Amino acid sequence: MSPFSRRSSRTARARPPDSPRVLGALGVAAALLLGGCASSRGAGQAPAEASVSPEGTDAAYAVGLASLAVEDTERHRSLKAVVWYPASPGTPMGEQKTSAVFAPFLAAKDAPVSDAQARWPVVLLSHGSGGMAINMSWFGAHLAARGFLVVSVNHPGNTYGDDNPEGYARGYERPRDFTVLLDHLLKDPAWGPRMDSRRIGAAGHSMGGYTALALVGARMNLEWIARVCTSPETRMHPGCDGLRDVDYGRIDMKVSRASYQDPRVRAAFAMAPGMAGSYEDQDLVDIHAPVELVLAKGDELMPHERMGMRLAGQLPAARTVVLDDAAHFSFLPECTPLGFQATPELCRDAVPGTRAALHARTLAEAVAFFRSTLAAR
Repeated sequence: MSPFSRRSSRTARARPPDSPRVLGALGVAAALLLGGCASSRGAGQAPAEASVSPEGTDAAYAVGLASLAVEDTERHRSLKAVVWYPASPGTPMGEQKTSAVFAPFLAAKDAPVSDAQARWPVVLLSHGSGGMAINMSWFGAHLAARGFLVVSVNHPGNTYGDDNPEGYARGYERPRDFTVLLDHLLKDPAWGPRMDSRRIGAAGHSMGGYTALALVGARMNLEWIARVCTSPETRMHPGCDGLRDVDYGRIDMKVSRASYQDPRVRAAFAMAPGMAGSYEDQDLVDIHAPVELVLAKGDELMPHERMGMRLAGQLPAARTVVLDDAAHFSFLPECTPLGFQATPELCRDAVPGTRAALHARTLAEAVAFFRSTLAAR
């Protein structure tokens, strides 16, 4: 990897307050998890008790939960989506499972959308490589309880149960998934009238962070990825897991580096964004929307100074927050005791026992960011 070291002059440093191989029965749990980018080789940590994600004392609404499917006939992709949305205060909520290795959350399935507003601001939320939309519930449910309609989707070819190296490399299909999904939802007789098409933002973790940035103008530099992840000197870097064995000759590099910006998306919030070290300046010149980067100083997949901080330096207008205690997978849900046992690499934080605090800081940043950038006009 290139020794990147540029730093952003507008970085707010923040220390938060106080595809592993599994044998036997643990293989079942491993088959229910993934939400990050590539795979990590970090050591496990002692489990902390994972509780049901609460609404929080500042929650104004109950959380509704719905699912839907959209067929993209042009690209032959089946888009399975999850929606978290504001429901009327007092709506009974039940415990909703994400997987056996991650903490559940509270929501009311198919509850009516709150009538406190006719239309709600929208946040498109993208999971990491090999992940699942439902594993972003810690983020989606929190925003829904504070007045946002949040939409996530399982990205075909790069989601759990439908994941392969070429699907990972074709990450430029991800922002297009949201464009198709948004087209459908805004025309839908049930969802369309409840979504404010003038107030749409995007968020995501890892490859989902790339997706959020692509929706506001970033272009994927897949040629850089192909060069680094196939070179004998660098191909074994953990950030190349899932990318080193791709037949890049099957991919049109002009198509991969095209713009998939959606002009309806007005802001992007990227957590430990994937592809962070690969951008040339020309790949970011179309970004004019507000951006916030939340970086993990202990990121084991994308070295912080050479990748995350390089991207921050290329986006000097962005707000950049560095979480000192975070690792790459700190932006996954809190782990259950089984999670620490079966998938310790997904439960590892740079400082053990800090994931709840890291989430709290990240969520506070996200709510403030989207309230500011998607404010009613």
